[in-house]
Amino acid sequence: MNASAASVESWLGAQSFGEQRGGLLVRGEIVDEWRVEAYLGRGLSAEVYRVTNVRFGHDGALKLLVDGSRGLAARFAAESDALRFLSLRALPRFMGCGTWKGAPYYVMEYLQPLPDPMPRREVPRFMNRVAKAVHTLHDAGYIHRDLKPGNILRRANGEPVLIDLGLVKRRGTMVSDPIVRHGRGISIIDGKPVGVGTLDYAAPEQLLKGEASVQSDVFALGKILRALYEGRPPASVKPIIRKATRELPGDRYESADAFAAALRHRNYFRSFLGVLLLVAVAAGLVVLGHLDDLRRWAGKRFNAPPRVLTVAKAHDETYAAYFVRLKQLAADGSPVAQCALAEAYMYGQGTATNLEEAVRWYRTAAAAGNSDAQASLGLCLFRGWGCEKDIDGAIEWYTRAAAQKNLSAMNDLAFCRLHGIGVEKDAEGGFALALEAAKNGHAPAQALVGECYLEGIGVEQDIASAETWLYRAARLGNKRAKALLESR
Repeated sequence: MNASAASVESWLGAQSFGEQRGGLLVRGEIVDEWRVEAYLGRGLSAEVYRVTNVRFGHDGALKLLVDGSRGLAARFAAESDALRFLSLRALPRFMGCGTWKGAPYYVMEYLQPLPDPMPRREVPRFMNRVAKAVHTLHDAGYIHRDLKPGNILRRANGEPVLIDLGLVKRRGTMVSDPIVRHGRGISIIDGKPVGVGTLDYAAPEQLLKGEASVQSDVFALGKILRALYEGRPPASVKPIIRKATRELPGDRYESADAFAAALRHRNYFRSFLGVLLLVAVAAGLVVLGHLDDLRRWAGKRFNAPPRVLTVAKAHDETYAAYFVRLKQLAADGSPVAQCALAEAYMYGQGTATNLEEAVRWYRTAAAAGNSDAQASLGLCLFRGWGCEKDIDGAIEWYTRAAAQKNLSAMNDLAFCRLHGIGVEKDAEGGFALALEAAKNGHAPAQALVGECYLEGIGVEQDIASAETWLYRAARLGNKRAKALLESR
C-alpha cells in the first residue's frame, strides 16, 4: 500500500484489511458525474477514491460502501446525513451522493492528511485550531465521539477538518435516539454496540457506560495533543493534557474552547513556574512544608515516591543548584529532602546515578517515618537495587508504608500477599489491599485488581469488573493493563 493509501486508511478510523492493490472502481470509470482518478484505500466498510467532477473539474473524495451489513450501512448513512445537513467549516464540504450498482456512496471535498510526524513547533497552533473546530461542532449541538489524529484532515490552507462522523450524536440525546443508533460502534468489552469510539482516545465514560458529552470530546483532544507530540509533550503542555484527560468529566475543561484557551496561554504558566522555582531554590523553601505541598509546588501528581527535580528538566544548571541545596536540607534532617535526594541519586537528576547512595538516603528518610521513602526502600530491597536482595526486609518496609496508606506500598504488599512472596499467601487479603489502593486512583493497583477479577484470584471471577478496572488503569498509562486488554 502506498503512503497516500495508508494515510487515508488511517483517517477512515478503520481496521487494517491487508495490502490493497485496487478497489471495486477502476481509474477512468464514471460514477454519475464523477470520474475516478485514483484508489486511495479501504476502511472498515467503505472504499475511498479521488475523483474529479466531469462538468466543473473540481476534485473530491468519493466514499463507497462495500460492506452492506446492517450496522455498518446505518453508520454510513448517519455519516452521509451529518455531512449533508451540518454545513460547518469544521466539517468536509458535502458534494453529492448516490448509488453505484446498488451500493450507496457520497462525495466530499478532497482533503490532505496530517504530516507524520508533525513538527513540534506547529502542534500548539494546530491543536488550537482543532479545538476551535470541535467547539464549533458542539455549538451546533453535536458531539463527535470518535476524535483521534486519523479523523482530522487539513485543507490546502492548513485549516483542520473533522471527518468520520459515523458516531456523531446530538447533545443530550440517549442511546435510543435514532441518530445515536445510526452512529453506534462496537465495544471491545463485550462485542455489543454502544458507540464507544476508539480505545486509545475514548473517554472512560464512553468505554464503561457508552455515555458521551462535550467533556468526552475534550478528553480525546488531550489524547490527540499527546499523540502529536509522540508521547513526549513539553513541560508547558503536560498540565493541559492532565486536566483534559482526567477520569471524571467534571474535572476536565468545561469546553473545547476552554481547552484551546489553556493551550494559547500555556507559556504564562511556564514563566510563573520558572520564577517560582528560582525563588524557591534561592530561599530554601522547597522542602519546608508537607509532602503534599511539595508535590503541588512541583506541579506533578504521582503515587510513586516524589520526583520533584523533574520540574527543572529543561535547565541543567537549575538541577545542579537545586541538588546542592537539597543535600544541605537533607543533611539538616528533613525527611522530605532526604527522600527527594535519594530520588536524585536513583534517577541521576542533578548528579550521577548512584544506587547505593540512593538506598542510604532512603533508609535515613524511612527510619524517620517518611512513607514514600519506606515504599521505595522496600522496592530496592525487593529488587536488589543498590543493595543485597532482601525479601523479608522489603516486606517489613512495605508494611510500615502501607500502614500510612502509601498507595505504592499497598500495591506491592498486596502483590506479595496474593502470591505468597515473603509472607504467607493470603489471596483475599491481598485483593482487599489492592482494591483499597485502586479506589484511591493508583494505576498499578487498578491493573492488579483487574487481573484478580480476570483470573479469579482472591475474588470471584468477574470479567465485567476486570475490564472496568483494566480500562481505568490503561487510561492512566499502565502498560500491564493495556497488554491485558489487547490480548483479549
